[in-house]
Amino acid sequence: MIKEPVKYCVVDVGNTRVKVLDFENDEIVWQRTILLEDTKELENILSAKNSLTSILSSVLDKKTNDWIINLLNPTLVLNKETPLPIRIDDYETPQTLGADRIANAVAANQYAEHDHSLVIDIGTCIKFDLVIKGSYQGGSIAPGYAMRLKAMHEFTGTLPLLELEDFKPFIGKSTKQSMLSGVNNGVQAELSGFIAYYTQQYQPLTIFLTGGDHKRFDKELKNSIFADDNLTVKGLYIILKHNV
Repeated sequence: MIKEPVKYCVVDVGNTRVKVLDFENDEIVWQRTILLEDTKELENILSAKNSLTSILSSVLDKKTNDWIINLLNPTLVLNKETPLPIRIDDYETPQTLGADRIANAVAANQYAEHDHSLVIDIGTCIKFDLVIKGSYQGGSIAPGYAMRLKAMHEFTGTLPLLELEDFKPFIGKSTKQSMLSGVNNGVQAELSGFIAYYTQQYQPLTIFLTGGDHKRFDKELKNSIFADDNLTVKGLYIILKHNV
């Protein structure tokens, strides 16, 4: 008799969106992203998943989390006490370490072919996270593309609030172009500089790139950087399997 493969469910709740994915044989076989405001669709999908072995990671308040937990009935809710397949005791404030950084580090450590792995998560913030021989070391957090544009508007009297656009020239010919040049080229230079530092200090090093804006980065080292839109949820899946 052929045994049916076990299906696992990962639910990653952000500030505005919920990502729901099914894994089977370590592969994503189904996924959906739902806006938090679409409560009816969210109720239908989560209720349909409540019989699966699942993990919930959420950044929301207790009331909303309790509502989601009641719908999903998760096997595991990621929190500060959840056992992990990596060590985080080298980080001085593990109680404030974000779930996304933990999940990224777990996935990178799993998929890296070498002892050292580095995750670059380019989203609302730009985060670097380093793992050495299964031990999370820490990294850096800086404003992302859109946050930099918003900060220039909010902390000055005359600069406009701009939508993020691809603009590559270094010399902007207008205020808008100058702001876009500063943000786009500034982030590019920052990322390249950080990558050069880590590559020089830690060898061999496997680099992973993820986050909503990661495709905006022109990877000079693209042959040695692995881009993965789903790195965070894959890390959550690894944490779930580690516990069950």
